Amino acid sequence: MSLSASDPALPELSVVVVAASGMATIGQTLGCLRAQTAAQRTEVLIVAPTDGEIDPGALGAERFAALRTVAVGPISRRGDAAAAGIGAASAPVVALLEDHSYPEPGWAAALISAHDGPWAGVGPRVENANPGTAVSRVTFWLTYASMTGPQSAGVRTLLPWHNSAYKRELLAGYGERLGPLLEWEGNLQADLIARGLQLYMEPAARTHHVQVSAPRAALAQHFQRGRILGGQRAAAERWPWWHRAAYAAAMPLLPAMALRYIAADLRRAGVTARGLAADGLALAVSLTALALGEAVGTLTGPGDAIDRLEDYELNRYTHLSGRREHRPEGTQRAP
Repeated sequence: MSLSASDPALPELSVVVVAASGMATIGQTLGCLRAQTAAQRTEVLIVAPTDGEIDPGALGAERFAALRTVAVGPISRRGDAAAAGIGAASAPVVALLEDHSYPEPGWAAALISAHDGPWAGVGPRVENANPGTAVSRVTFWLTYASMTGPQSAGVRTLLPWHNSAYKRELLAGYGERLGPLLEWEGNLQADLIARGLQLYMEPAARTHHVQVSAPRAALAQHFQRGRILGGQRAAAERWPWWHRAAYAAAMPLLPAMALRYIAADLRRAGVTARGLAADGLALAVSLTALALGEAVGTLTGPGDAIDRLEDYELNRYTHLSGRREHRPEGTQRAP
């Protein structure tokens, strides 16, 4: 059954972009949205602190079915801001798109087409928008190794966080729980699967994502992600204190275990032995930071790790190693 809007005047896809800094960081992303082949079938919702932050005319609103601002006050939590945008959406499918993610022109059309299927969520193939440093490449591998390179369309258990599209009716059903679930989007996706629903990868939808690449910021990001992974796993499996302590004590083994886990994805993504060796130091240090965080999280829980990660998500361009590093290769620049 098609999910296209029954009213031809209504959009088929709503795209929610959280703009914590207003116009300062969304120009490139909005340029890519204007270049979409399905722009006229797309509604763009920019979640910003105030209505005055956004000038629809300057953003080429005439290219879209609609372009609106959702004012939410100061933005400190991305999940709550995204949930506000979803609540204002009118299309049957809602795509989340970060202000440091640059979709290719066929992205929207591919998501709309894929959502004619029964999938609760559809994710794109992801490429690295700033692959010029070892830190960026390693950060990309640790986040998107399973979602890049040659991909076959099909059911998945994990889709790119903050950059995938969901059926709006399903998201609306979460009510006030939606914001917290979107903070660590893997929890939302796991809940959808637990309800018997399916997630789908559509490689015809492609976006280029900017990684944190300033070394200190990248290591801090890996550490906080590790805290969340360790804390959530220990809580979900109800590990007793001695199990937590034993796992944390095995921390020196965790980097090698993590590398073994992603090795197949790295090979499929085209990472060669030479490339792995060239970036080996950055990879080893990053995996160690992740393992340290996981050990701490296993012992003490995730604590405020999600809050600490917000800075890297909402202010991505302050955590790059070069001012022009975010410019994507192979994507259309903003007109």
